[in-house]
Amino acid sequence: MQFIRHTSYFLMVLLFAIFFSSCEKDQHVKPQPGPFDVTHEIPASIPANGGSYSLTIDATTNGWWIEAGADASWISINRKYGSAKVTQQVVVASNTTTAAREATVLIKSTNGETVNLVFKQQK
Repeated sequence: MQFIRHTSYFLMVLLFAIFFSSCEKDQHVKPQPGPFDVTHEIPASIPANGGSYSLTIDATTNGWWIEAGADASWISINRKYGSAKVTQQVVVASNTTTAAREATVLIKSTNGETVNLVFKQQK
């Protein structure tokens, strides 16, 4: 009986030692953000009748999102967030006001980069 108790005690100590000796602090490698690039066909001065323009967001391994203020209500961008590479159309409505208008749209990446797109439309 004493042999069984000593053997059980020895096995518990052995299992305890194996369990805690195999627990090493995880040394995770932090993922490196990839490049972030925005290209577009939006002219410096948009005609009063508006138009549709190509916008490409290449965020590779990063996520991205678009922020547009209330002053950009005349600019339509369907996809407001995503990851990887996306090409989409940006539609600028006709300017029916009596003045030129301007709005800024921000495209932000999870790696901390921001691209400002300034839309200037003629009257």
